[in-house]
Amino acid sequence: MGSFLLHFALGQIWGLPVLLCPCGSGSDFHQCCQPFINGTSKPVSCEQLMRSRYTAFTLGDANYLWQTHHPDFRQGDAPSAFSEDEKNQWKKLQILFSCHLINGLAGIVEFKAYYQEHDQLNILHERSNFVKSQDRWFYTDGEFAPKSLARNAKCPCNSGKKLKQCCKKS
Repeated sequence: MGSFLLHFALGQIWGLPVLLCPCGSGSDFHQCCQPFINGTSKPVSCEQLMRSRYTAFTLGDANYLWQTHHPDFRQGDAPSAFSEDEKNQWKKLQILFSCHLINGLAGIVEFKAYYQEHDQLNILHERSNFVKSQDRWFYTDGEFAPKSLARNAKCPCNSGKKLKQCCKKS
């Protein structure tokens, strides 16, 4: 269990120590992403799936990443476990926006994942696509370093509203 604890920040909720989930939600790992990763619960939104996939990256759980990648979009065979270096490099997840498309069977999450590589902090910026199939959310694919969406741009969820009045409402 020792190496497992290295991936988490210790925090406190109501004065009690907790393992903060790596996904950045501020919640206890055992109440946040762990139930998704160990299969006792399913994410109810594309953002929850994105957060749990990021957490799986920090833990090196290649199996969860494979199982939550839609079969039509997988390439090759199931990957092996990650090396210790690959597990420890992830530092922070920042969700820029997430939305479900009008039909509720697809969604988009734009995020930045910060990681350390050779003493340098880098950023992976992606706008990810998700689909809901057989009552489960799956990652399909994504656009790396996407062009920024202006706040007055049409929301990608196809609601007909401006982004600032829809999925990027803050």
